[in-house]
Amino acid sequence: MDKLILRISFFTIYLLIASSSGNCYGKSIYIESEISAKTSQIVKKIENINVLMGSAVFASGTRPKQYDNFEELKKSASQEELKILTKHINGVVRCYSFWALLHYPETDLFSIVKEHLNDDTIVLTQFGCESSEQKVGDFFINLVTPDYVYDEIKKLNEKEFKIIDSLLVYKENNLDSRFRAIETAEITKELYPKVRELVTKYNNQIALVTLAKYKNENDIELILNNKDNNYGNFYTYKAIQNFPDLRFQQFLENNLNSTFNDTHYDNEWRELYIAIATYKNQKALELLSYPFTKVKHPNIKKYHINFVYDAILLNKFNLYDNLLWKIWEEENVLTLNGFKYLLKIDPLRTYQLSKKMLIPNYVLENQISLSVISNDNIFGENLDETILNFILINDKNQAYEIITRKILEAKVIEFEMYCNKVLELKDSYFVEPLFKRLKVEDNAHVYTQIVMTLISFKDESINKRMLETRKQNRNMNKNWGSDYLDKILKKNNIQ
Repeated sequence: MDKLILRISFFTIYLLIASSSGNCYGKSIYIESEISAKTSQIVKKIENINVLMGSAVFASGTRPKQYDNFEELKKSASQEELKILTKHINGVVRCYSFWALLHYPETDLFSIVKEHLNDDTIVLTQFGCESSEQKVGDFFINLVTPDYVYDEIKKLNEKEFKIIDSLLVYKENNLDSRFRAIETAEITKELYPKVRELVTKYNNQIALVTLAKYKNENDIELILNNKDNNYGNFYTYKAIQNFPDLRFQQFLENNLNSTFNDTHYDNEWRELYIAIATYKNQKALELLSYPFTKVKHPNIKKYHINFVYDAILLNKFNLYDNLLWKIWEEENVLTLNGFKYLLKIDPLRTYQLSKKMLIPNYVLENQISLSVISNDNIFGENLDETILNFILINDKNQAYEIITRKILEAKVIEFEMYCNKVLELKDSYFVEPLFKRLKVEDNAHVYTQIVMTLISFKDESINKRMLETRKQNRNMNKNWGSDYLDKILKKNNIQ
């Protein structure tokens, strides 16, 4: 069933804006006398730490004292106290109080969020390893956004969320959520004047991108003349992606030509190439091909090529297919998404280039008559695994040679994948190369992975051989790797 599109009348929005204006946060609206002594003590502890924290913080995943304070607040404070505390002078207290209220199903979250659309107090946050800053009003909105984190707590319904987004667009505020609301706003005739005003009056760059969705010829000059001191042409390019009028193409070509002598890459180039690719015409193909011949610095060329590759995959078109093949074959640039696309176009060519990626000094063969097998089962968690699976179902012997070589040579970052493939295949063919690596390996991550793989064969002779190999390889008896190895062997009753 299609989702119901909810439209909010201008009159409704006007009333809501009027009713939610003029909010402030502080002692003037916070009635301390209505808060119990016990709850006040907890609030004081939250204020003293003054950081909004989750249940596990920093690399250690430690539960912070501040989260204990939050749990105390949830247990001690009544629903009415929590409502009052959402107007506390301290932003962190307001955040925790609102968070606690979300566990009360009957709470009118919509009204509270609406009251805080001007709450741009910045609080320090610590969730996991990430230290950051967030505006209180944004935290409120994020908590009640459908499909956001903390799914076990109450959220706004679709209608309420739609109204909040409308208020964010139409009412002046400094929340970051406003950018999302503008970006995702339903394109309607009624919204157009407001979006254009946000561009012309406030130079709102997100609004420029939304404005371009209207594809109004009267906005072409506005888009062409856009320039932001902080973001350069980043949002201009994103706007053109929504409105690929031919009158922008010369502008894009001029800007592209100006990048080829740069000695440092710029992330806005990615948006530039995406804007070019949206045209899907011969001129666009010509511009997308420029980096192969016009970029002066080899180290910068790779950035251009990667941006071109991403732009094409976002705007797949048969005119660009040969350029994708060229980027894979000559620049060795490939993603899982790109692999899937090219596999559909030409399985045989994909197979040949796949072998070239995993086999050193592989020479492409002319095998026009070769029948290539492909199915959805080949797709793994990453590109390397997918390519290996692709080769495996077409040439088992070749795949086994690849796995063997990788067992002997692969670095830590990719070694686990090949051990997992051995675990999956359960073929004793790989026992010897595993032992060959084990005899000389000094990296604990690698030799413990080898041991676990060998144990999976459930063979007493292999287990005894592992113990003997450990005696010979002194690296397996040092530091944390030795301790971890002891645990693995003990768990599997190997002594």
